[in-house]
Amino acid sequence: MSMSDRWVDAEFEAIFREHYPRIVRVARRVLQRDSDAEEVCADVFLRLYKKGPNVAAGGLVGGWLYRTATRASIDVLRANQRRGIEEELGGNEFIPVNGDGGSPLADLLRRERIVEIRGALAKLHLEKAQLLLLRHSGLSYREIAEAMQLSFNSVGTKLARAEAEFSALYERQQRQSLKKQPLQAAKEGR
Repeated sequence: MSMSDRWVDAEFEAIFREHYPRIVRVARRVLQRDSDAEEVCADVFLRLYKKGPNVAAGGLVGGWLYRTATRASIDVLRANQRRGIEEELGGNEFIPVNGDGGSPLADLLRRERIVEIRGALAKLHLEKAQLLLLRHSGLSYREIAEAMQLSFNSVGTKLARAEAEFSALYERQQRQSLKKQPLQAAKEGR
């Protein structure tokens, strides 16, 4: 590894300070636990450090970080779902209790809805899930195009398709959930 392949500490630290808060927010949108989001971010920045400053050479380090963080977050989400971790609602660190006097029931329903949304998101094709996450994290079409290495003109169309597919998955999931409720009630003897 030559000297040009190594980070200058101040340069890497500046990139970290500039991008870490937004990258961790993107990961938190996907993951249930703050600790998982922070772990993903640490891994993403470690990957960046190992890749060297060539990643930042074209000025696209932000896009690389977003793309890598969303992929890693979706991978963790899918792995958690395979292990059944997403079903655990009790220890949810990220979802704050409403400070406006909301009821515990309202908080529980909100948490359940978030779990359902994450479930539908995990079933989407990776690129579509990334597009939705980046858009709903506040990125502009231009920033999404940069992060995903897409043509600016195609972002709107791809987002519309991703939203339509997500909506269809979410609605199908809701219908299946409604069908299961009477069965579960019958099993419990209600």
